[in-house]
Amino acid sequence: MYRMAYVMVSDMAETARARAARTRGRVSRGTLTRDEILRATVELIEADPSRRITMERVARALGTRPMSLYTHVRNRDDLVDGAVDRSLRDWSVVPLPDAGWEAEVRAWCSSLREVARRHSPLISEMTRNGRFQPALLEKVAILSRSLRRAGLEGRALADALRWIPQTILGAITLELARPDDLQSVEDEAAAIYGSLGVLDADDRAELLDVLPYFSERSLDDLFEYSVDRALDGIRSQVAEASTGRADP
Repeated sequence: MYRMAYVMVSDMAETARARAARTRGRVSRGTLTRDEILRATVELIEADPSRRITMERVARALGTRPMSLYTHVRNRDDLVDGAVDRSLRDWSVVPLPDAGWEAEVRAWCSSLREVARRHSPLISEMTRNGRFQPALLEKVAILSRSLRRAGLEGRALADALRWIPQTILGAITLELARPDDLQSVEDEAAAIYGSLGVLDADDRAELLDVLPYFSERSLDDLFEYSVDRALDGIRSQVAEASTGRADP
């Protein structure tokens, strides 16, 4: 019931935007542009990441009909590809002046989290149809430069470039997938306590003594922990490379 009411409110908001668009007179087929369509798509995603993007929703937000979009986008796949590219290009990864490689990698991970949270429905689309989005590879190239400054080359660099995005994006994906009733560490601890009763005594005892510590770290702390461990792994690779033990 609440979800239905929420959808109705969202539809009303989109209808209001459509009316405003019509009032501004910017939605005729001759004036509508691909950039405008993609901007509207990304805005819809940012406003409500839980709702599926359709040609109808985008057209309604622009105050036009779905057929008008096909002049500029081939189909929904093309629309989504364009929205992914636009959101990734909005992903700002600016190298910090005079910062060391560790600070740069940490900033890269944090910026990935920020863009993923703003555009969560597009995360699974970054590597769709058997290819990587070029805008994504541009950001990986920024990470590569930081890791080269750390001293990684060759296979060690390649391993790190595969491992860091997958590890950090995995942590972000799990965070985004948390249900509404597990959005705090207190909720998480309460849920675990509620399930302990079905465990045998040994397993229950194994967890009971550490549960009080769960509430000491926020979800942001948990993300930083993932980044810290990733940096530990890179430091280990750098140390191996400096002693000549890393594979060429």
